[in-house]
Amino acid sequence: MGLDFKDKNKIVLYAFILGFVLLGLKLFYLQVSKYEYYNKLSQENRIRMVNIKATRGEILDRNGNPLVLNYPTYTVSLLPFEFSPTEEVVSSLAELLELDEDYIIERFFKYHDKQYSPIPIKRKVDFETISILEENNLDYPGVLHEVDPIRVYPYNKMACHLIGYTGEISVGELRERYVEGLKAGDWVGKQGVEKHMDNTLRGRDGYKLLEVKVTGEVVGQVEGTDEIDAQPGADLWLTIDTHLQMVAESVFAHVERGALIAMDPRNGEILAMVSKPDYDLNIFSSLISDTIWERLSSEETHPMLNRCVQGTYPPASIFKIITASAAIDKGYITSDSKLQPCYGSIWYGDRYFRCWKSSGHFQLNLIQAIAQSCDIYFYQLGLRLGLDEWVEYTNKCMFGQKTGIEITPEMSGFIPNRDYYNSRYGRRGWGYGVVFNLAIGQGEILVTPIQLAQFISATANGGRIFKPQLVKKIVPVYDSPKISKPLLVGTLPFSQQALQAVRLGMIEAVNGEMGTGKGAYMEGHLVAGKTGTAQVPHGQVSHALFAAFAPAYDPEVVVIIILENAGSGSAIAYLVRQFMEYYFQQRKIEYATF
Repeated sequence: MGLDFKDKNKIVLYAFILGFVLLGLKLFYLQVSKYEYYNKLSQENRIRMVNIKATRGEILDRNGNPLVLNYPTYTVSLLPFEFSPTEEVVSSLAELLELDEDYIIERFFKYHDKQYSPIPIKRKVDFETISILEENNLDYPGVLHEVDPIRVYPYNKMACHLIGYTGEISVGELRERYVEGLKAGDWVGKQGVEKHMDNTLRGRDGYKLLEVKVTGEVVGQVEGTDEIDAQPGADLWLTIDTHLQMVAESVFAHVERGALIAMDPRNGEILAMVSKPDYDLNIFSSLISDTIWERLSSEETHPMLNRCVQGTYPPASIFKIITASAAIDKGYITSDSKLQPCYGSIWYGDRYFRCWKSSGHFQLNLIQAIAQSCDIYFYQLGLRLGLDEWVEYTNKCMFGQKTGIEITPEMSGFIPNRDYYNSRYGRRGWGYGVVFNLAIGQGEILVTPIQLAQFISATANGGRIFKPQLVKKIVPVYDSPKISKPLLVGTLPFSQQALQAVRLGMIEAVNGEMGTGKGAYMEGHLVAGKTGTAQVPHGQVSHALFAAFAPAYDPEVVVIIILENAGSGSAIAYLVRQFMEYYFQQRKIEYATF
């Protein structure tokens, strides 16, 4: 038989009584049995909460080769509650740590309102200096030292913009992220994957409570308390391949300013990514001098700018792929259509619109026009499409919006439309001639290299638009790995007939006698490509662009290259060939012997 109602009430009552008895015993233990200990603690000593730094997760390539490691070092900090910035103490500490006295005082007063949060004043302190601090701790009240793992980048500059770096949290970041439990002195991701995946990589600090005499001498851990272990951050396995990244860096060894992206069009995975100029990631493992920071902040070269996702450029003739595909699907042309011959220029409105080839291309069909990049042919297509149709197709190709790649920050680019022109010039201040420039990728259009990589990958694979992917899997210390799957985010607004036509034009551009991308030609591997020469203002030399994929009918790799102020896109096609030669030759050997 079950318990009746009265029996159940008795059980609940007894449970409450037992709870109060246990609580009373605990209070008796703390207030009577341990009275002398806690009274002494409150009268003579202090309790210091010491953080136990969590180890930040490592970053590896797709094959498990380490790109970012941790190295244990010592960090010296000030505890505002105990530190007194007297002239004698500050002077002695500055001499010992080889720091400027003003710097110590500035750091202290900047963060001293957080009385129990240590303020780091020097990282990567050697053991000999720590020993001196330990032996003379009574002379340095409130000066702490702790093991602090720092980031080490074994490849120095390689993939620096992709990986990003870490740094001490700023006041602004602290205000924004205080709900995450961050505090002054914490190091967080500042750029790249380090920033975008900061919460995954960072882990969670632990702590322990120490009994400290008023003189600063540590007695030991507070009785009855447990040490809370730090929880390490998760490791990140990226999609890039170290060997391919090295080849890409080698191809770009003499490039001053530019971007290179290699992507797998079958799933959106980034295989290599280079932005120039670059910088050594290891300089961020300690405090940066004003001289180095000034160099990194140069307005002329912008070495900190990740041109692959932050650089915005006119796409130039690469956008002829959109114009051609849209015109086919609207029924304005077929792949065999021949329009008004190119004699080097065409008159429209009150001016001549010129072709890049002043002598002209004469009579061409669409395939030939793509291969030879005839501007006159595409001016005519742009006029047939009109502004609104061209903008509609371009937006559906996902330009003008961020790709969502796991790098922070990313730019969205810009696609001008009717509202833009009306706002800038007034309804009667512009004409349909603007579509001439847009149809060949010039004018006000701005795109990022990663957007071009996403678009060319979709063109290569039959129209599937994948989100560019950098993180292959996340491996927590105490949990199962989380595998990232390809994310299909859309499809190109073009028929297979249109995509087949532009593919033929791109094949002809590399493999045909008159093609503008002949420098990317390879024996044994059919490469499809498109050149671009983006005009820039103020009389500067044009940007050179080249986009390619191979094998043309079963694509495995897409390569996008942009060189700032390098002239013609034809002149840089050989760089794609150099990269692909390694991919298709040495890489295949590696796979065969794996």
